[in-house]
Amino acid sequence: MTENYLLTKIMKATKTLGPRTSRLFSGLHDQGRTVFDIAKAAALMGVSTPEAAGILHAAAKRGLVTPVKRGLYNLVPFELGSATFHLEDRYVLVRESLGNMPYFLSHASALDIHQLATQPNFNVYVTSTRRRKNINLGGAMTHFVWAPPARFFGYQTMKVGNVRLVVSDIERTLIDGVAHPAYCGGLIEVAKAFFMAKPRLDKLQLIKYAQAFQKWAVVRRTGFLMELFNCADKGTLNDIARSLPAGYVRLDPDFTADGARDKKWGLVLNVTREELEQAVSH
Repeated sequence: MTENYLLTKIMKATKTLGPRTSRLFSGLHDQGRTVFDIAKAAALMGVSTPEAAGILHAAAKRGLVTPVKRGLYNLVPFELGSATFHLEDRYVLVRESLGNMPYFLSHASALDIHQLATQPNFNVYVTSTRRRKNINLGGAMTHFVWAPPARFFGYQTMKVGNVRLVVSDIERTLIDGVAHPAYCGGLIEVAKAFFMAKPRLDKLQLIKYAQAFQKWAVVRRTGFLMELFNCADKGTLNDIARSLPAGYVRLDPDFTADGARDKKWGLVLNVTREELEQAVSH
């Protein structure tokens, strides 16, 4: 569907709208926006915020916009014909709803965006320095993972389709995976991501991130998976292993501490090497 075709549809459709709603639709199209708040709508229509709220309420009844949450709306594209309900991509909804809050898309969402996921995950994961309760945005549960300022690193702005998203880079995504496998679909899914990311991986950056996380469990699991999938030279990995303190942690923190012990990395292998190697071989 070409841009000229969509523009023609919008021009035809705005003839059936009131002048203020028409200005809203045209203004949103000019800005390339489909998700907007009441303040943006009021500015585009040239009305007060209370007036904008009333106009948007009427527009929602007509199926022209979809309320996402209080004060946030999604434009129903004209190409949907008679459809009266539409929600934009869940990542865009999160971006628009968070405003100036410091955050980046992470964990399972980052695996999806980097094309490192092997199983669908319809939830959204967001890392932020602010503590927030999980919220439902248009049917997608958004999980907030708190990070202290010292761990708020390793993210980038990426263009995905026609939108720009703030997302953890590949190395930070893998570190988040070993820190919280449950937020990524489990340790097996994280191991697959390590294996698939290998050609694109900045190995020194990955090690740097693991150490900057300031959790020995993260360093242990990262070193183990890097060694298992030959992601770094043996000398570098041996140096990391020698720096570890005594003790053992679980390879998968969400499983019980049953399994063989890997003395080099100080890990209880409650997921075996064979299981991990088999998982990436399919």
